[in-house]
Amino acid sequence: MSREYGKAMTDILIPRVLELEGVNNVRDMGGYPVAGGHIRPGKLIRGEDLYCLTPAGEQLLAQIPLAKVVDLRTDGEVSDRPDRTPGDAALIRLDVLSSVLPVHSASPAEMLKQLGKNDPAVVFQDIYLAFVHQSACLDRWGEFLHELLTLAEGALYFHCTAGKDRTGFAAALVLMALGAERQVIMADYLLSNRYRAAVNQRLLTEYGALVAEADRENILTLLQVQESYLNASLQAIDEQYGDSKTFLHRALGIGPAERARLNALLVER
Repeated sequence: MSREYGKAMTDILIPRVLELEGVNNVRDMGGYPVAGGHIRPGKLIRGEDLYCLTPAGEQLLAQIPLAKVVDLRTDGEVSDRPDRTPGDAALIRLDVLSSVLPVHSASPAEMLKQLGKNDPAVVFQDIYLAFVHQSACLDRWGEFLHELLTLAEGALYFHCTAGKDRTGFAAALVLMALGAERQVIMADYLLSNRYRAAVNQRLLTEYGALVAEADRENILTLLQVQESYLNASLQAIDEQYGDSKTFLHRALGIGPAERARLNALLVER
């Protein structure tokens, strides 16, 4: 993907960025165009883990208010960086990655050790294919969407560690269910590179000093999202199911009635 094309894609959306102290890449998906209108503000919030959330950040989330926090991380990640769950929000854990790639720590240096000599870009693309093909992943994604079906009041905050891959795919599923155009889905996904740019540069400097020169590019690959990753999932959906609606229905249990319910809960005209 060229830098110019990536910028054009992300400029499709004007996200509502939430400035949470200690937490990066936090976006209210309110205002995103979907079938029949736009997502209601204050209902769907995506971001990174809440381990470093400050009291001021907790207060901001409590004012929304937050009803649920869905944590998509592995046991090892949660043990390293447990969430600070704000207010009375319910915490739901849905580990979507352990069955694909056992992750004990999400630090770039540890991830490089786990990947060994494998190309990180190829591994990530395989992970995105597993999101669509592997039954354990599909079960968790279905549970995630069903959590939205019971979101009568308040907002749902969903996250992984960096808020880019698992969170990005989860956001894509919600947008699919609400009938968003593919270019909107991709634009939201790629925005993580914009809103993680500063922290990615810091991590690249920090961990780049600890690894061989040849691994510095691999660290950058671990820190960013690429259009090819999500496209691998979308193409697999089209090839196996024909379209997103059929995938949602057959694989995740989100049929016409569920999609109508999500639309009623999350969309404003």
